[in-house]
Amino acid sequence: MKIYVLPIDGSLQPQNQGFLYPKHNSDYGVEQDFHQFLQAHPHLLTTNVEEANFHYLPVYWTRWHLQHDYGRAGLGDLQERVKVAILDDNKTFTICQYDDGPIINIGKTLQFLASRKTELGIDIPLLCDEHQKKIVIYRSYLASFAGRINTHPIRAEMQQALNSIGNIYISDKDLDTEDYVRLLSKSYIALAPRGYGGSSFRFYEAMQLGIVPALIGDIDTRPFKNFIDWDHISFYVSNPADLMAKIKKHSKSELKRMGKKAREVYLNELTYQKWPKWVLADLEKRVG
Repeated sequence: MKIYVLPIDGSLQPQNQGFLYPKHNSDYGVEQDFHQFLQAHPHLLTTNVEEANFHYLPVYWTRWHLQHDYGRAGLGDLQERVKVAILDDNKTFTICQYDDGPIINIGKTLQFLASRKTELGIDIPLLCDEHQKKIVIYRSYLASFAGRINTHPIRAEMQQALNSIGNIYISDKDLDTEDYVRLLSKSYIALAPRGYGGSSFRFYEAMQLGIVPALIGDIDTRPFKNFIDWDHISFYVSNPADLMAKIKKHSKSELKRMGKKAREVYLNELTYQKWPKWVLADLEKRVG
């Protein structure tokens, strides 16, 4: 399989985004990571358009939209520049971390999305920098969550369904990074409800810390389901009230084993420069 990188106007690859989230994160995400992956694997690339199986549209969507009033400004200019860049949308794919997706019309271009909100798109992980401090503490909570409750109704539903259970901690406190990591480390399970976007940084932060992530959302955005057996290392429910029935099937020792395996999968399959191989595997299936 060969990939042709579409030439684009330099303005579509801003050097920074001006807003960092989570707090400990650097100005780097899956959009830049995939681009760097291709540059580090030149055998995948071709400069011959006719030889290419796919065309890669290397727009840094997140940086662009954050620099343009969260996607509310400059869309006409963005649409025109992207329209000029795309040669054949039937052969084109792009990587997008931004919650609302590319926003503009990119035709039949395959969209690999880190936090999709609709049935459109192919899931990829929503990654951030790894936490430097791995604080090991006795696990006093079966499950925990700390963060904004008002970013999606399902978070309030989660709070209502689970908050009265004694060994589950749910708070809307804005914790600093050290306290956030400490809370995760005290938990067997990290509650990772969807927010404005369909995925959650918390889901993958839990994996890197060896905690079982529990995605709660209307869409199962766990990526690469054909390649990763997610039910052995995580939970997913669309209704928060259904989560406890799933959790009760596992002992605490089993949850520890799930968390350990989740960390192994994260490190071997999903961290920066590892996850792009699964995008290529998805594309390979579409060749021919």
